[in-house]
Amino acid sequence: MYKNLKIGLALGGGGARGACHIGILKSLERNGIIPDVISGTSAGSMIGAMYASHANADIVEEKYTAHVNGEDFKDLGFRYIPNNEKDDSIFSQIFKQIKNQYILMVSSNRKSIVKNERLAKAANNLFAHSQFNDLKIPLIVTATDLISGKPMLYKSGNVVDAVVKSSSIPGFIEPTYIDNRMLLDGGIVFPTPVPPLVGECDFIIAINISKAFKTDDEPENIFEIMNRSRDISTLHLNSYLLNQSNFVISPKHENVHWSAFDKTKEFIQNGYNAAESDMEKLLIQLDSMIEESAKTTKETFWTKLRKRLSS
Repeated sequence: MYKNLKIGLALGGGGARGACHIGILKSLERNGIIPDVISGTSAGSMIGAMYASHANADIVEEKYTAHVNGEDFKDLGFRYIPNNEKDDSIFSQIFKQIKNQYILMVSSNRKSIVKNERLAKAANNLFAHSQFNDLKIPLIVTATDLISGKPMLYKSGNVVDAVVKSSSIPGFIEPTYIDNRMLLDGGIVFPTPVPPLVGECDFIIAINISKAFKTDDEPENIFEIMNRSRDISTLHLNSYLLNQSNFVISPKHENVHWSAFDKTKEFIQNGYNAAESDMEKLLIQLDSMIEESAKTTKETFWTKLRKRLSS
């Protein structure tokens, strides 16, 4: 609670770029801003659950850094996904063609590449508490039901199970099947999960780690056309979601691919720098809302008193 103001923090999805959240949490904590409720999507659900569990950004940084360098994380196979999108060499282009052919062959008879049990195993040691009710900060984890198309919100039960559902990247990590539902990445519906906090908080801070949209890119083949079409849809959806928050922090990440976990330290620093850069403006806005709230309360009191005196 920041000066009696209930603050919600929405942590967006973006794979490896999620490490930016850690730097932002460090800055917020340093300035006395501790969220009262956290909403997380995909990578944001992972970092959000860690912070809700430990309530200490330094511990989150230490555990997360060890996590991405550990053997269980390596078993997820992220290191096999090329993340240098700027490499236009002939070898890179040949590899892309081979990769696309392989994806076509695999996608015709499989729903994923990695079993979700691997993700659960990798995440299992990150949280001090396994149940939502034991967390130090209330947490909302988002997932998407691919059958109904509806968002799913998790506030109770097992934290790891919820984070696995929210972090299951479509086509890469196996979906979770429960009661005729096919549960996958929360970022499909909520790239930045602001809506679960609307009406629950006085002030919502949204952390946007979605890829920026490049207006000078021209798609050259079927895959690039499909990807750009998806990116445009996500761009407008995310813009709509961010507009429902009171304050947005967008850390610099150079549009690095979601699998670039080798840049974790860089992302953490970028997140911290972005929050520090916006901190003065954020504090002014928070204090302004507190003053406005106090003014409204005072006016309401005198209005009621006048009515009593005049009756």
